[in-house]
Amino acid sequence: MQGTILVIDGVSTNRIMMKVQLAAAYYDVVLATQVTGVLEIARGCRPDLVLTANSLPDGSAADVKRELTRDDSLADVPVIAVSRTDNPMRRLEALSAGIDDVLPQPLDDVILQARIRSLLRTRSANEELNLQRDASHGFVLPLTDRSCSPHNIKATVALVAEDIQTARNWQDRLSHYVPHDIRTHQIGDIQPLMSDPVADVFIIELNEMSSGVGLRLLADLRARATTRQSVVIAVPNPADAHIAAEALDRGAHDVLQNGFNVEELALRLGTQLQYKHRHDLLRDSVRNGLRAAVEDPMTGLFNRRYAKPFLDRTARSAAESGDKFALMLADLDHFKQINDRYGHPAGDAVLIEASRRLQSHLRPVDLLARVGGEEFMIVLPGANEQEASEAAVALCNAINSTPFDVPEIDEPIAVTISIGAVIGDGAEKEMTNVTSLIAKADQALYGAKNSGRNQVTLSRPDTAVA
Repeated sequence: MQGTILVIDGVSTNRIMMKVQLAAAYYDVVLATQVTGVLEIARGCRPDLVLTANSLPDGSAADVKRELTRDDSLADVPVIAVSRTDNPMRRLEALSAGIDDVLPQPLDDVILQARIRSLLRTRSANEELNLQRDASHGFVLPLTDRSCSPHNIKATVALVAEDIQTARNWQDRLSHYVPHDIRTHQIGDIQPLMSDPVADVFIIELNEMSSGVGLRLLADLRARATTRQSVVIAVPNPADAHIAAEALDRGAHDVLQNGFNVEELALRLGTQLQYKHRHDLLRDSVRNGLRAAVEDPMTGLFNRRYAKPFLDRTARSAAESGDKFALMLADLDHFKQINDRYGHPAGDAVLIEASRRLQSHLRPVDLLARVGGEEFMIVLPGANEQEASEAAVALCNAINSTPFDVPEIDEPIAVTISIGAVIGDGAEKEMTNVTSLIAKADQALYGAKNSGRNQVTLSRPDTAVA
C-alpha cells in the first residue's frame, strides 16, 4: 500500500465512492462518519492523509483539523476537504482554518490523485528530516516551535507570467494582502530568476500558450540546488484541472486550480511560507545535529567519531594512488598539572588556544581532531617523511614558542606538546593498515614522552609495535 488515508463523510455513498477511488490507487482506506471520535480513530490508524467532507453531521473539516492538532504526532497530517459545491468563500474559510486544499464534488480523479501524491511527498520529506533530527538530538520539536505566523515571515516573491503586464497586475493586487518583496518576471526570461538573491517563492502562470514552458521552468526550479528549497505555486490561467495536476506531479508545492484569486493566493502563500519556515528549521536542525555529533564542543575541532573515518578514507585513497600520507598523535605535556595548579577553566582555555595554534599551522586539506582529553590526531594527506617532520616541528614550535595567556591568571602558562608520527605509504599494503598505523603513531608518541617531551618522534617503517 502507498499509505493510509482516513476518509470522513456522513453520507455512506460518498464514503464508498471515495474508498473505491483510493483503493484503486493502492491506498489503505479507513472510514469514519463524523468529527466525534475522529482523534481516537486517527490515533489508531495513524493516517498519512485525511480526506473529509467539508460539512459533517456534527461539524466541519475545520473541526477535524482542530481535533488532529490536539495530538502533536497528528498535527502535521495533511487534510483535504471535499465540498458539495465549488464555493470560493467556503474554500477561503477552509484554507484559513488550516485545510490543505478544498476539492469540489464530483471529485476529479486526476487532480485528487495528484494532490494526494504532492501532499504525501511533502510530508514524507518532513518526516525524514524529523527522524534525522531526532536521531542526532534525541528530542521531538514541540508544536509551539512548529508554528510560525505568516505575518512574521518576510519573503521575496517572484511572479512569473506569460506577459509582464499580467505579472504586474498580480503584483499590484497581491501587495495589498501580503508584506513581501514582490518582483515580476516574464516566463521566457529566466536568467534574472536565477540571480542572487534567489526568491523564496515562485508563483508561475500556466496558460495554454505557455504551459509547456512554465512546466519546464517549474521542474527546473525544483531540480536546481540554488532554488530547490524555494516554494513553487502554479496558477493555471484560465483554470485547468489537468494542468494543475501535472504541475503538482512536476513538483509544485501548491496550485490555484481555479485560476488566479488574490485572496486565495495570499492564504496559500502564507501557508506555504509557514511550511518552508518549518522545513528550513528542521533542515538546519539536522545539519547542526550532524555537526555536533562529529565536533568537539569546546574547541570546535572534529572529534574521534569524524577522525577515524577520515583516516580510513585517506588510507584507501593512498592505496589506490600509491601516494603517502602522515598520521600524528599529539599530547599536551603535563596537562594534568595545569588543571591541578590553575583549575579546570584555565585548562580549558589552554586547550582552546592550543587547538587554534595547531589549526593555524595546517593546510585546509589536513585534519586536526581532538581525540582525548589533551590528545589530538593530525592527518596530512599526500605528505612524505620530510614534509611530515617539518610540519610536526612547526606544530611543536607553535605551542612552545609563546606562553599561553589565560583569563584571570596573572602569569602566562608555559605549555609544550609531544608528537608521535608515522608515514602511511600507498605503495606498501601494511603501511595503509589504519590500526597498525595508529599503534605505530601511539608508540612514537610514547617515545617522545619518554625522551623528555616537547619533541617529535617519527616511527620508522621497520619499527615493531609492542
